[in-house]
Amino acid sequence: MKQIKKYLTMKWCAMISALLGALGFAATGCGDGVYDADLYGQPYAKFKIEGAVFNEGGKAVEGVKVYVRDHYCDTAKTDQNGKYVFNANSLGGYLRLWVMAEDPSGVYAADSLALSPQYEGGDGDPWYAGSCTTTHDFTLKKKPTKPEPPETPSTPEE
Repeated sequence: MKQIKKYLTMKWCAMISALLGALGFAATGCGDGVYDADLYGQPYAKFKIEGAVFNEGGKAVEGVKVYVRDHYCDTAKTDQNGKYVFNANSLGGYLRLWVMAEDPSGVYAADSLALSPQYEGGDGDPWYAGSCTTTHDFTLKKKPTKPEPPETPSTPEE
């Protein structure tokens, strides 16, 4: 009985996989940043976000992670001048992008920005929404230091 159940489960999974493949669904990843979106009829767009990250004193902050939330394909890190460049392809041509800047050292508080990209150059292609380039600088604030707990008063010796 177990062998029959296992056989039927394997056949069912194979049939579902074949059906989803025929309908154009696929497991697309972003290891190299290239999508086969146009192959499956999914609209896509390209975007580039660049800028720099500074502290409150105007000094460049190195090593800050800059990424687009819900877009896990890439993370840019700031160089010694605080500059970053984030290039990506986007399935669907997002209408709003949440850009995050996080300091892995924990010295500075994270900052975020909501962008509404203006895509250009779609050239009438229904699957290619165009591209967008935008520049944004972040100013990170130092995290407040935790106050030291008060010392417990000692009881006087009798």
